[in-house]
Amino acid sequence: MNIVIFSPLATTSAIGRVTTLIVRALFKLGHSAVVVRTEQEPALGVPAHDCETEVLSWTDAGGVELAVRDADALFYQIGNNYTYHCGALHWLRKLPGIVCLHDFLIAHLFAEWAHGRRHEAEAVLRNWYGDEAAVAFFNARSDSEFMDLASRRYPMTEWICSQASAVISHSHWGMPRVAASCAGPLKVLALPYDAPGAARCSARAQDGHARMTILTVGHANPNKRIDSVIRAIGSSEMLARAVTYRLCGRIEAGMAADLAALAKAKGVDLVISGETTDDVLQEAMLDADIVCCLRWPSFESASATTIEGLLYGKAVVVTDAAFYREIPDDCVYKISPYDEVAELSLALEELITDSDQRLAMAHRGQAWAERTFDAELYVAQLSDLARLATAAQPVLAMAQTLIDHLRGWGASEEIMTSDQISRPLTIFGNTHSSESETPPSATAAPTHHDADNRTQPS
Repeated sequence: MNIVIFSPLATTSAIGRVTTLIVRALFKLGHSAVVVRTEQEPALGVPAHDCETEVLSWTDAGGVELAVRDADALFYQIGNNYTYHCGALHWLRKLPGIVCLHDFLIAHLFAEWAHGRRHEAEAVLRNWYGDEAAVAFFNARSDSEFMDLASRRYPMTEWICSQASAVISHSHWGMPRVAASCAGPLKVLALPYDAPGAARCSARAQDGHARMTILTVGHANPNKRIDSVIRAIGSSEMLARAVTYRLCGRIEAGMAADLAALAKAKGVDLVISGETTDDVLQEAMLDADIVCCLRWPSFESASATTIEGLLYGKAVVVTDAAFYREIPDDCVYKISPYDEVAELSLALEELITDSDQRLAMAHRGQAWAERTFDAELYVAQLSDLARLATAAQPVLAMAQTLIDHLRGWGASEEIMTSDQISRPLTIFGNTHSSESETPPSATAAPTHHDADNRTQPS
């Protein structure tokens, strides 16, 4: 099988790192691939992850068309960041394929795409969410108001999935919107990921006076709940005395100043490392005792940081929501978003003081992650989905032709969804047969967010 993968590859994109793992597994299993980089300028000039195949720019129309001519499947990596995915949006409309959805909320991607396309964007909003959406979506007075509105009412999941011939996600929680908008096959697969330099989990040597380290990785934005971690540490005399809280990842100057002031007021030892090299980030993971991956609201299809923390054999603390809820309960410590600071303070005290519990949980999490987030398993199932998508295409094309004819005759939505029209189409079967498949875990498996808004390739 020959696959063309439309993906960011910049070292600042964790999705790019996922793509390199997929390419490596494709070649190992006897397949081939071409990668089309999808970043905007100047991100196209950012150094790329090492990739063991031909790499094109999405702006190279002739090269892309030539690659697609020999392809058995087209695979689009999509996250909630226009800078990384603008090229994928360009080609997806021309050449539908399998969409790998890394975020169930892609409202920021849509909002950036809408620049210069306001009339078309308003039509999309009306189509999926009604007349009010075309006004409300663009009238949010602040980022927090926009996030609240988009997450509750206008996530734009349907906009992308309706353009796909099939969809892959990495957790189940957002699949109802996917199923409502993509007529092709659907699959939930565990995100392939790795942890360079990881070792078997073990207690970090303490000299009796050294502080233990809690680590948060990624772009420091409000939904990572960094202020809540500081408040939780500061609310406990034992934690404030015993731990250092470290941040690795891009952080705006204003937020850095606010967090530093909060930490000082709460008596918390805060280290803001900012963006770091791969080597420094790996050392930070190895040195950490606890990796804190709170996300609220939670939008990700999967969290690369959480997976990496597990693979590094660390005790990982997560929000009890969305993707994180699907991780086995004995592999992470789950915190309710509705009593966040109090629960987090108790959890951190328990993990810091009980090293046996901390290491046992880390060991279970590492073993589960190593079984689950495997690139070769992912590629094998991707191959199956590609065959299903190809088989579904004639049916989908026929249905689209019928809909176009009905619309051309002026048929209303009520007529097109009536029993007289829809019931005879059931003869073609249900192309959503893969929707309910369970990821490779006894419970379930699974980044503006964790995958693509992380500024560390980890």
